[in-house]
Amino acid sequence: MKVVRELLKQKKFQLVLIGLVVLAVVLGVLVVPIEQAGGGRLIRSVDDGLWWAVTTVTGVGYGDVYPMTGGGRVVGAILEIVGVLTFGLLVAMTAVAMRQQKERWYWKRLFERLEHIEERIKRIEKHEEFKIKNGV
Repeated sequence: MKVVRELLKQKKFQLVLIGLVVLAVVLGVLVVPIEQAGGGRLIRSVDDGLWWAVTTVTGVGYGDVYPMTGGGRVVGAILEIVGVLTFGLLVAMTAVAMRQQKERWYWKRLFERLEHIEERIKRIEKHEEFKIKNGV
């Protein structure tokens, strides 16, 4: 959960996510007049266009609403390609964030162990100094 919070704070991640949402909305609205002008019967309203765009960009693609015209299919192809690439980028960014979190944990643990070792060395040195001073 910490990784998700960190990701949502990153400007790059926010830009990619917002860009994907904006693209889906714009193309979902844009496909409506293209389909209406070309005689498409399935995407008749902005609601239909947005539903189609969301299901297309997420890769779900129910198949209940789809473009029937050449122009609508071009818009759909653009949305599919950009959606796949963007989700791939989001997954890669998530993997990097998870790896970085794991590395930070390892470094933190390493430094804690190093501090513990240093403390033990100091105690041993003090003990040895005591033995030397007292002839033990």
